[in-house]
Amino acid sequence: SDADETRVESLLHGLLGTRAQQVMDLLERFEESHPRDAPHYYLSLLGTYPASRGHGVGMRLLADNLARIDDEAMPAYLESSNPANDERYERVGFERIGSFSTPDRSRTVARMWREPR
Repeated sequence: SDADETRVESLLHGLLGTRAQQVMDLLERFEESHPRDAPHYYLSLLGTYPASRGHGVGMRLLADNLARIDDEAMPAYLESSNPANDERYERVGFERIGSFSTPDRSRTVARMWREPR
């Protein structure tokens, strides 16, 4: 809602000071790039504790979520900010449908879609 968005903006300003606008601009790019033409699940965040990285924990978590999404015959969407992960997502059925750059142009974010299996 507009009220929630206002709270986020003031929170970011309090936490980040002058960098808050960069984060707001980045959030806007995510919002603008999000597909709106079909109902889908949005997989917004996936991370693991540093000591657990490289042990398949994240991919098992993703597989469990995708199985549930497939049970509902729904597509899924995610953004990948780390190119090293793109191939992992492609192996489980995601296809790149576009990309956008971060406001500082330091990264390209891949937009990925997966039809149900």
